[in-house]
Amino acid sequence: MSKSVEWGIIHGEGEIVCVCDYCSNEETIPFDCGPDFREAQREIESYGWFSRKIDGEWYDFCCEECYQAWKKTKE
Repeated sequence: MSKSVEWGIIHGEGEIVCVCDYCSNEETIPFDCGPDFREAQREIESYGWFSRKIDGEWYDFCCEECYQAWKKTKE
């Protein structure tokens, strides 16, 4: 999975960083009461991102083109 948490200075504050597994494009989702990965997933999906479980591992892609290009590298 290509999501990580970067904690801020204030307790419970920070951002979830989502990275495209093909092009390394990043999207950050801020939080102030602890990370909520479900909410972050809904938010990045509204930007066109999506996740796929492939061979038991989760991958994030910023667009369909990146997913298709990534698949070609695995053939």
